[in-house]
Order: sequence, then C-alpha cells, then structure tokens
Amino acid sequence: MHTPPRICILSTVHLLHDVRLFQAEARTLARAGFEVTVIALEDTTDSETDGVRTIPLPAQQNRLLRALQSIRVLRLALRQRAELYAIHDPELLPAAVLLRLLTRRPVVYDVHEDVPAAIRSRLWLPRGLRRLTAWLYRFVERLSLPFIAGLSLADHAYGKYYRGLRFETVLNYPLMTYADLYRPAGPSLGARPVLVYTGAIMRLRGLFEMLYLVQRLRRSFPSILLRLVGPVDSELVAERDEVVSRLGLAPNVEFTGLVSHTQVHGYILDADVCLALLHPDPNYLRSLPTKMFEYMMMGRPVVVSDFPMWKDIVEDAECGYAVDPLDGDAAANAVQTLLGDDDRRVRMGEAGRRAVLERYSWEGEGRRLVGLYRELLGEEP
Repeated sequence: MHTPPRICILSTVHLLHDVRLFQAEARTLARAGFEVTVIALEDTTDSETDGVRTIPLPAQQNRLLRALQSIRVLRLALRQRAELYAIHDPELLPAAVLLRLLTRRPVVYDVHEDVPAAIRSRLWLPRGLRRLTAWLYRFVERLSLPFIAGLSLADHAYGKYYRGLRFETVLNYPLMTYADLYRPAGPSLGARPVLVYTGAIMRLRGLFEMLYLVQRLRRSFPSILLRLVGPVDSELVAERDEVVSRLGLAPNVEFTGLVSHTQVHGYILDADVCLALLHPDPNYLRSLPTKMFEYMMMGRPVVVSDFPMWKDIVEDAECGYAVDPLDGDAAANAVQTLLGDDDRRVRMGEAGRRAVLERYSWEGEGRRLVGLYRELLGEEP
C-alpha cells in the first residue's frame, strides 16, 4: 500500500491556524494526498483539523525567547521524519540549513513578505539598527539559499530576489471555503452603520486613522460602530485606550480580539463598509491585499489605501474607493458616500464579489503549490 509523503510545516511566528500557512496551504496539501504536520504557535487544543496534524508551540512575548524557540522547532521537526520540510519564517533559515544537512530532505522556504522592507518599518528598532538587521537578514539568506530546494512566494514582486532559483509564486487569494457563508447586503442601512477592519491591529495598519475616521463620521452618523477584528499590538493598548477615552469613542468602537476565521467572515457580513487603511510602508505597497479580497468575496464595498496595485484592483472591479490612508477627510468622504447611497453600496459590494469569484480565488494558487511540492519530491505532477 502506498504511504503518502510526509510534509512538515514550521513556524515560530504564525499561529497554527494562520490563513496562508494552515487554512490555505496545509489543507490544500492534505487534500492532495500528503500527510501534513504543522508546528506553529498555539491557538487551539485540537491535535488534528481537516486531516492536518498540529503540534502547538507556546507563545513567547520575550524576543530572545522567541529566537531560542527555533531550537525547539528543529528538535520537533526532526522527530517527524518528514520527506519534505517547509519553513514560513526568516528566523528559521538556520534551522532549514540544519534540516537539510541532517536529513538530506528537501526544504521549502515560504516567503510571506519582503523581509528587509518589513525590518526597515519596525519602529521599535533604532533606525541604524534597522538597516543593519536588514543587511544581516540578506547575508543569512544568501548563505542559506543553497540549502533550500524551492521557494513559494506570496507575491510576484519577490521573484526579483530569487532569480536562478526554483520558485513558484503562490498568491494570497481568498479561500472559496468561506464563499458559501455569503449573504447579500441589506438594501438599506440598519439601526447603526457598521464599519469593519479585520487583521492585526497595529499603528502601520491604520489603527489611529480609523479611530479618527469614526470621530469625523459620528457627526453625520451618531450611532456608527467601528468593529476592529483581530489582536491589538500589545505596545499600543495604553495609547489606544487614551485616544478612545479622549475622543469619547467608547460607544462607537468595538475590539473583538482574536476570533476564528468563520467568525471573521461573519463580522464582515455584518458590515456596511470594510476598511484597509494601511500606511504606505514599503512592505505593504508591494503586497497583495488579502483582507480586501476577503471583504470583496463577502460582497461588501471597501475603502482602502491607494497603493497602485490595490487601486487598480478596486477601480477595475468598481467595488469601492482607494484613498490616501493618511488623509482623514478623503477616507471620511469615501465612507460617507457609501453609507449615504444604498444603491451604490450594494452595487459595489456585489461587483467585488463577482471579481473575486471570477479572477481572484485560491484554487489555482493551490494547484501551483501542490505541483511544486510534487516536483521537489520527485513525483509525477
């Protein structure tokens, strides 16, 4: 009897049920017939979900302890005796080298972001240290790449860094798994208009711009609710609370904390307008707007940052507005236009859903991922 190839997916940064790592990639590989184990940060007590075995790691708040977590991951990975390993964090590049040397098995590096650009945007690091850290990353990466069998890249823009290497671009398009949750938007606003943002809640992702946006909109819509769905950067909690208190926004803002992916889509469906007002950080400028695609899939209009790629998608689909995220008046005008025109709001939401279903679904990306893994394992595509 044929034994399915064992794949072990590793992360010390992402949660076990991260959208790309687990919901998209691990589940797709399991459905393709692989035996998949994910080792990542704990967010559940389940040991198996949708045919994927999970091994949770304790979350470490201390950055030094997070660095030492790589040693634990390496030991756990070796115990799996997998035919192929996949790392999802740059921090695990040294572990990837050791896995290759110790097991002789192929290792895949799944690149989620432009890492040097992300490092340069880490405001908690002094400017000079940011430059040094970005350089050190590229140095470590160059030393590690000869031991990497293949790469899966979350964006076409990252390919320029890996010319001459075996890579496949696997874009963060939304999973059709959740498409059936869809329900049409109401023909008119409910008792209180609802704005929604989903994802990590951080300064660079527009936390304070969204709070000031609600302050502006409250003049026309006194009962408006901004629902922020996701974990808040712990270093911003005190500042967030001060701004909410000073502006008197407590009745108009709700923070849900971390919730399941099904709940995330439920919150999107409860929204009238969905937001993604990320700052023009180099890493965001070149990245696909994953959350925007999820909003569109659920048939809700969007107001998002006017990054060139995002703006092209929004204007092509006619599904909302792309504005300067640092221009509070522009964002307020866009939201007010949608809240004040029911026909436009519903029409733009439906147009976004059609665009996702026709052009931006995960299924084609999943086939490319499976093809890459089969090739590296020496299987027929």
